[in-house]
Amino acid sequence: MGRRTEKVDMRYPGPRSMGRPGAFSAHAPSRGGISTVFLAVLAATVTGGALTWFESGTSIGSAQRFALFVFVFGLYFTVLCLHEFGHAYAAHRGGDGSIAGRGYLDLNPLRYMNPVLSLLLPAIYLIIGALPLPGGAVLVDRGAIRSRRQASLVSAAGPLMNLLFGGIAMALVALFAPTFGFGPDTFIAAGPHAYFWIALSFFAYLQLAVAILNLIPVPGLDGYGIIEPYLRYETRRSLEPIRPYGILIVFVLLIALPPVRDGFSTLVTDILKATGQPDGGPSQGQQLFQFWRS
Repeated sequence: MGRRTEKVDMRYPGPRSMGRPGAFSAHAPSRGGISTVFLAVLAATVTGGALTWFESGTSIGSAQRFALFVFVFGLYFTVLCLHEFGHAYAAHRGGDGSIAGRGYLDLNPLRYMNPVLSLLLPAIYLIIGALPLPGGAVLVDRGAIRSRRQASLVSAAGPLMNLLFGGIAMALVALFAPTFGFGPDTFIAAGPHAYFWIALSFFAYLQLAVAILNLIPVPGLDGYGIIEPYLRYETRRSLEPIRPYGILIVFVLLIALPPVRDGFSTLVTDILKATGQPDGGPSQGQQLFQFWRS
């Protein structure tokens, strides 16, 4: 009998689709090197970061807030590409020979994008003041992965990117950001480069929150993908119908059930405090990030 092949869509974060990754996907073989689209995103991010770095800490207008928005969202989108690249590279190393041919190793965001998860939902999240969580997709041939350990690593590689870059941001804020206390809370103090540190604090919060969400072991999220290779076939089959709705179930629980929402918020806050982050830094950053609000 031939080997059973399963096409798996690794989302960031989001449900697994059973079709193509999205209307923006490109399946032409990669010509090698780093995508010019990714380099353009990186250039915009660096530009926003530089403008935010040199902004004084006394006042900030709409143009400066837009620069901060470009910096934070650019960092977030850059890590989105690296998250999907992590999935793809782990699958490539694990035995999936189709990854390179699909062009997933050149960091081109157009190969990962899904029109709903990458564009529509993030816009809605931003408008209502929630976390902007763009989604991506990497199709993996599970049947080609050599072992269960490597199959788990394929799912784990994405969130590890979030934790890595979120950890770097948290370390920089803890070591260098000026802070002041106000009651029981601490905030990033006004002064040179204050808005840069506020932006970095908000970015670190986003990465930590997304990593925790994505590691929840619900079908459709990477947390489930990590343990899935070790589950019985009957268990995997019974949970399969939940996969397309996993991320929606998680968000409904977070919105509709205060204990779930409060527990998630407490977990993120406790981790931030344990790593020396200013309590009010993320809220300062979110306020400035939404430049369209007065």
